[in-house]
Amino acid sequence: MRSFLVLVASAALALPGLAWAATRAIDDGTLSVRNGDGVIFVSARGTVIGTCDQCRVSIVDPSPDDGAPPVVTGYEGHKDVSDIHDIWSGKDVRFRMVGGAFKIKVSGTGIDLAVVAKGWGRIQAYDSNAGTFSVNGDPRQLLPTQQKVFTLST
Repeated sequence: MRSFLVLVASAALALPGLAWAATRAIDDGTLSVRNGDGVIFVSARGTVIGTCDQCRVSIVDPSPDDGAPPVVTGYEGHKDVSDIHDIWSGKDVRFRMVGGAFKIKVSGTGIDLAVVAKGWGRIQAYDSNAGTFSVNGDPRQLLPTQQKVFTLST
């Protein structure tokens, strides 16, 4: 019985990873942000997972039936802008969207973000920035003080 419970628990832990892997296409690109202070915008089809120390997260899900809906926790404020657009704000906010098209804008401090998708985006640091980022596996660099546009693809 104990072996069966371990097997079931292991399968439950593996399912989110399998769902993520199933949504990744061969030509998807990547964006990784560590401890960024600034503004990050991504318009893409794929997966995004992130956290922030203090921020505002705006998500547009233009086609709610093409992937999982956004999941956001830890927020202090929420505004339902429209049927497809929501804004959350607060400290220690966590968010994710798995599969489908999305537009996300995260502005704040202590942003950690991982995107595996096909699309494009913009990134710009606040003056106080100490964070780093990498696009499509390139070497990490400081968040740019001037807005930088990037493409997510291999």
